Amino acid sequence: MKALVIIIVAFCCFVQSLCILGFFNNDVKIIECSTVQAQVSAQKMPELKDLIRDFFGGQKKKNVSKDNRKIMVYPGGYPLGFTMECDGVVIVAIGKVVTEWGEVKPTEGKNIKVGDILYSINGEVIKSANHFNDLINPEANPGEEITAVIKRGGQEINEKFIPVKESATKTYRLGLWVRDNAAGVGTLTYVREDNFRFGALGHPVCDIDTGKIMPVSKGSVYKCNIVGYNKGLRGQPGELRGLFLRSGVKAGTLDNNNNYGVYGKMNEDYINKLGVEPIEVGFRDSAKTGKAKILCTIDGGVPEEYDIEIIKLSYQTKSSNKSMVIRVTDEELISKTGGIVQGMSGSPIIQNGKLIGAVTHVFVADPTKGFGVYIDWMIDN
Repeated sequence: MKALVIIIVAFCCFVQSLCILGFFNNDVKIIECSTVQAQVSAQKMPELKDLIRDFFGGQKKKNVSKDNRKIMVYPGGYPLGFTMECDGVVIVAIGKVVTEWGEVKPTEGKNIKVGDILYSINGEVIKSANHFNDLINPEANPGEEITAVIKRGGQEINEKFIPVKESATKTYRLGLWVRDNAAGVGTLTYVREDNFRFGALGHPVCDIDTGKIMPVSKGSVYKCNIVGYNKGLRGQPGELRGLFLRSGVKAGTLDNNNNYGVYGKMNEDYINKLGVEPIEVGFRDSAKTGKAKILCTIDGGVPEEYDIEIIKLSYQTKSSNKSMVIRVTDEELISKTGGIVQGMSGSPIIQNGKLIGAVTHVFVADPTKGFGVYIDWMIDN
């Protein structure tokens, strides 16, 4: 039976309070505009020195990227379906196991937390939730102490556990609820002409419960169609609805999920069928305030160009997916979607014929406005 995946676009939600020299109110909620999961976190306010620098000539300082490379890319805007498999499993809850002798918590006193990545057991990397259960229920000597490797941020923790037998299933458990994969819909940003590596979304895919970045071992990319949308209103972000078949047209493979999106390699024949001409990458020194365009798809599978204005550029010597503030000025897009909606994450930002960035967030209080990321921070992943 063919696996049908329908995604209502709503993942990785963020809330941020900003005050940027009158551009925004003191409390501005923003939401990452892609699909699948939902989380909320607090972001730090910009430091005063950065605001003063931006206001008094900071933009001139910004235009020094010292990147003289010429990179040609096929611009995106196409909706894609993503499936991801993890290295290890994400711990989403920790509980007790009901045994014949009562409730037992095998992780009691151990260095393990919700949001950790349970990476391996007895030296074997965990490939799925089912594999995890197999590893703690070996045919030989079940119930013996196991050694696990746990990843937390940049740390690698070694911990020992003794599984206990659950009375209902007669299998050994650790009392852990885990997640091993993710699927969703997002927007393609670019495909490099030289090696067909692609970047999409502009922000990471995070676990719905823990907010942690999903660790990807491999994944697949599929052709997708947008089948509808909900219009964004003030205080109520809109969303695109996408559909793809796991047994449908496979567009490429996925191998990385980080702070600036998901990455992998596109099939050359898929790109050739799109009939898209490559354009040059414009690094952050070429980005200017003023008119620009975004490429995105709000119906079917083919993107259209829509007018925007870049109203703010941030001075950034370190990478961040909030590099610029954009405003949708295209009356057609505003009338249909209200502006930026969830599902547009990764939509390419084109200025003077060059790819300079991608859409990443929408302001909940004003869906015509949002954040974009400089292409600099995406292109080398």
